[in-house]
Amino acid sequence: MLKKIIPFVVLCSLIFAAGCAGRKNSPYNRNPEDTYEQFLSKHVFGACENIDKPYALYSLAKLNKTPSNDDPRYKITFVNGPCKGQTVWTTRVIVKTEPVGAEEIPTGTVLLRNYRNPEPNDKEKTDRWNVGIVTSNSRVKQGIVDLAFPRDRNDFNPARESIYTHNVRYIVQPEIKDVRVFIH
Repeated sequence: MLKKIIPFVVLCSLIFAAGCAGRKNSPYNRNPEDTYEQFLSKHVFGACENIDKPYALYSLAKLNKTPSNDDPRYKITFVNGPCKGQTVWTTRVIVKTEPVGAEEIPTGTVLLRNYRNPEPNDKEKTDRWNVGIVTSNSRVKQGIVDLAFPRDRNDFNPARESIYTHNVRYIVQPEIKDVRVFIH
C-alpha cells in the first residue's frame, strides 16, 4: 500500500511545483492574495502635505472613522510618510484604489502615482503618492504611462513624467477629475 501512496504524493508535489513555477512575478499579474495588494488595500490614502492643492502629497493611513451626516470628514492615522503617527480629521482621502495593468488607459484619466518609483511589491517605499493625469498612453504595452501634474486650475503647461504602470493606481473612490478648467 505504501508503494502506491509514495508515487502519488510525489506526482502531486511535482504538479504543484510546476504550477507555482509557471506563475510569473509580474506587476500585471497581481492578485488579491498578493501581500503588496493586501497592504495597499487595507489602508486609505490621505493628503499629508499641501492638502488643498492639486499637487498634494498622499501617504498611507489607517481609517479610524468614516464621515457621518453631521461631519463630512474622515478621521485617519498615517502609517508612513512625513506625517507618520499623526491622527487628523480631513476630507482629502482616497478610500479605494486598484492596480493598473497593461490595458488601455484613456487620456485624461486621473491616477495615483508612487513618487518613489519602487520595484513591484516593495512595501517599504509606499509613503509618497501624487495625483496625476494621463497625457499619453502610447507606451502602455511596454509598461509606461505619461502623466501630467498640474499645480493649479490654470496650469496648462504642467510638469510631465513617464511612470512605470506598476507604480500607478486607478482611483476608484472617490472619483477625482482633472483640476484644470478647459475653455472650449
